[in-house]
Amino acid sequence: MQVKRYRAKDMKQAMDAAIRELGSDAVMLTQTKVRDKGIFRLFRKPLLEVTFAYDPTTTPKALSSRKGSLIKKSGENVAGDNEPLREHGHKDPQGASNTGYNEKLEQRMDSFEAMLSEFMKKFDIVKRDITYDYPDDVQALLKKMTDTGVREELAHSLAKQTEQILRNKPGAVASEALEHLLHEQFGRAEPILHKKFTQKVILVLGPTGVGKTTSMVKLAADFAVKQRKKVGIINTDTYRIGAQEQLQTYADILGVPIQSVYYSDELSGAMEQMSDRDMIFVDTAGKRIGDEKHKEDLLELVRILQPEDILLCLASTTSFASIMEMVDTYGFIDDYRVMITKLDETKYRGSLLNISWYTHKPIAYVTTGQNVPDDIEIASIEKIVKQIVDG
Repeated sequence: MQVKRYRAKDMKQAMDAAIRELGSDAVMLTQTKVRDKGIFRLFRKPLLEVTFAYDPTTTPKALSSRKGSLIKKSGENVAGDNEPLREHGHKDPQGASNTGYNEKLEQRMDSFEAMLSEFMKKFDIVKRDITYDYPDDVQALLKKMTDTGVREELAHSLAKQTEQILRNKPGAVASEALEHLLHEQFGRAEPILHKKFTQKVILVLGPTGVGKTTSMVKLAADFAVKQRKKVGIINTDTYRIGAQEQLQTYADILGVPIQSVYYSDELSGAMEQMSDRDMIFVDTAGKRIGDEKHKEDLLELVRILQPEDILLCLASTTSFASIMEMVDTYGFIDDYRVMITKLDETKYRGSLLNISWYTHKPIAYVTTGQNVPDDIEIASIEKIVKQIVDG
């Protein structure tokens, strides 16, 4: 007697194949469920492997031409053992019995399947932790942060730190823990301070459309009108005629001198004209992102003017992707503070946190409208934090 194994989708398919090849006298010995080789076997239904014993002398003549072939039934391919027929107990090339070899192979595959299953469980735990697997109070704060516009990865980072505080400090309140973390992220507001008997130069940067010129005028007006400082303005944004006219109008209203500079070698003369001023605000052109000539011009301004303060204007209404691009564009400026504009045009206070997080710079001022000089104020970190935590 000899044996032959068939792999089929079900018992009927295996029996049909055995009868066609081995004859009606074949005897079924064993049946077991098996999987194909390869990683994708885990995602397919197992096959049925059936072992039959048969007498070669009574086998249909067609058997010799069908050894190792694919058995076809109803247009479907059903895998055979794809090996020459072996007598029961015949040794394979490695010296193990065919039965023993298959058993070892199945054990290896079962072990691998268990290992993969354990890995998938761990991955699922990590995934839940990254997304929403937080205590209820932390989960509620996470939602408030994302609802106010905080970037998701930043919100999750803060949520995890909040959860860590709660674990380490029994009795701690989640909202208070988050407020603490937000204050650490923002740091202190750093407005411009003027020292008596000194002259301070403030350079104002920013891309086109963020309200840079108007915000600079608000700040200049605040020092001139409210703080009684002698203020002057130098305009280097000579590319836009409208900007020059706007600045001249404001300067006339405020009663402050203004100098327009077209070339860098005119800066020294403009500074001399402002020698009696306590504070000099310098407006700059807002060029398109990535403009190398604009970068060179700004570096030249910094070299000649040696400003004590640099303010980068960014609009709270700008998308985070654009904020990153703008900040990267001005990355050649080492030391600056941020002035966030158009806060009255959005309810999403999380944008301020995003800006603080990406720039790693202190926020000095926020603007909240078009009125000069009223609609500008020193950034209230306490107020911003409360708005984010309270949602």
